[in-house]
Amino acid sequence: MILVTGASGFIGLHLVRALADDGRPVRALVRSDEGEAKVRAAAPSVEIARGDLGDPESLQRAAAGCDLVYHLAGSYRGSASELHSSHVAGTARVLRALEPSARMVFVSSTSVYGWERDWPADHATPPRPASAYGKAKLAAERLVLARPEGNVVVARPTITYGPGDTGGMLARAVRLLARGPRRFPGSGDNRIHLLHVDDLVQALTLLGEKGDGVFVLAGPEARPLRDILEHLAAGAGLRPPVLGLPTPVLRPVVRALETAWSLTGAGGEAPVSSHSLDVATCDRAYSAQRAHDELGWSPKVSLEEGVPAVGAWLAARGPARRTLPGFEAPGEGGGDALGFDWRGYFEDPDEGLGTVYERFALADVLDEVVARTGSTSVLHAPMFGMMGIPALDAIFLARRGLRVGLLDFDAERMDAVRSQWAELGLEPETHLVPGPDPSTWPERLPADYDLVFSFAALWWFDDPWAVLAAQARWAGKGVLSCVPNKNVFMRLRARLWHKDLFQRLNEESLDAAVQLEHARALGLERVDTGLFDIPPFPDTSVPLAKVLRSVLGRRNQAPAGELGEGAWKWSILPYLTGEQPDLKERIERIGVLERHVPQAIAPVWAHHRYTLFVPAARR
Repeated sequence: MILVTGASGFIGLHLVRALADDGRPVRALVRSDEGEAKVRAAAPSVEIARGDLGDPESLQRAAAGCDLVYHLAGSYRGSASELHSSHVAGTARVLRALEPSARMVFVSSTSVYGWERDWPADHATPPRPASAYGKAKLAAERLVLARPEGNVVVARPTITYGPGDTGGMLARAVRLLARGPRRFPGSGDNRIHLLHVDDLVQALTLLGEKGDGVFVLAGPEARPLRDILEHLAAGAGLRPPVLGLPTPVLRPVVRALETAWSLTGAGGEAPVSSHSLDVATCDRAYSAQRAHDELGWSPKVSLEEGVPAVGAWLAARGPARRTLPGFEAPGEGGGDALGFDWRGYFEDPDEGLGTVYERFALADVLDEVVARTGSTSVLHAPMFGMMGIPALDAIFLARRGLRVGLLDFDAERMDAVRSQWAELGLEPETHLVPGPDPSTWPERLPADYDLVFSFAALWWFDDPWAVLAAQARWAGKGVLSCVPNKNVFMRLRARLWHKDLFQRLNEESLDAAVQLEHARALGLERVDTGLFDIPPFPDTSVPLAKVLRSVLGRRNQAPAGELGEGAWKWSILPYLTGEQPDLKERIERIGVLERHVPQAIAPVWAHHRYTLFVPAARR
């Protein structure tokens, strides 16, 4: 019997399928129903064992009677302690669970070599890991190689790709090219050594029968990142990216994000890290000569053959819908929608740290405005604008006992929001207006409201002042207009990663003087204005974090396994449902600039600006 840990991962699925197709008896270690379903779909004859690297008893049951064990499971992302627990402590438990005569093939990673060295590296090159992941893998390797019974071998594959990998480097690059920003970091001259999953599985099968010590497993040759991305784009039918985002400029920003992440107390590695940037921009190459000489193995799938085919496979399965939140033009996806692509957030509510931070910042502004105006009813109109699940910001007000209304012109979006509120035990008043043209919106609504507010919605309209006019008609006590602040980061976004988006947005709506002029013509007087949403990280509006996530993937050099996702996900929903009651406290830890920002810094750093207007007659 052959045991495969991490069997539901990308490489694990290919391995169990190949072994089962060869008539070998296979037992797959999985942690969840989802993992079991994946394995059964790939290889129905495979025996399933439920277990976890942290559960010694489950490992004992899984390894019982197995004469060969492929150990692939383990996290790629996480803090140093989390990675040590997964790879070092987890591998030690697997070793203790083995039958004395069993053979182990431990799938490690070329991350153990680090970055700064002479290339190519081979099995005899001294390891010098630079990342917590590489250090954990190396420590696990040493445990395996020190097994008293022997009969072990360590495989160090390079970045592995192939059909079926929807979370790796190439999959994320295709999603990015399909709908997101098209500028990538670095020059593209750095070499990346890819290995096709079919070649890796063949090598692992051979290592199950012979070999000891360490074997590097690499594709036919290391190639410049530029070549890889061009072949990938050609296969997917997409335009290749423009490279050149300067690494020296990005690196201090990434370090600032890492610092901000550490202050949240969330644990794990930041979504964008110095390690991620190294993976995207550093040069490396490897030699698999030992595998050729001793195993008779040579990789067969060339970059020209494998990468375009993977690009075509990814394009055929429609990756664009599950990608970076991006601009959705009128009519796209049905209806006359404006705003960021909101649908994917109802499937995966991961909004990112920046969006969660600004939700709490906006909640504080709303609290102050409600108190100042004495409002007891609030209309969120239009209810879209920011990235993430629409209209969640008004939930804070509803839970304070205010009567809340939501207004939109997209029936699908309204239905999705209404269902989301119902799951939280709330039922807002809803108003569906005829379309995105504010001139068609009604003079009066069926219900009256004291305060009308919008957040980052005005700049989606050709005539934002017609929207302001409608808000003025519906507001009894005040209009709160929150718009993005035109800072240096916005200019970078407009020129680099959100160029297409900014060609459609109406930046006039962000001009405070123009807004004030139109407000006065509508009988509104400004009573307050200010900057808010001032975290210690820059206003990248997703791309800086998710560009590298998309290019690199969470798996990059991770050979397989069910990877931890917690360090990557930020959503306000667990706070609203009560699952993460400490989320606000964690966010407040990084709010030092929000509370104490110097006046000279606020205008160039703040992400948003608010203005409170009241009817002139109330002054």
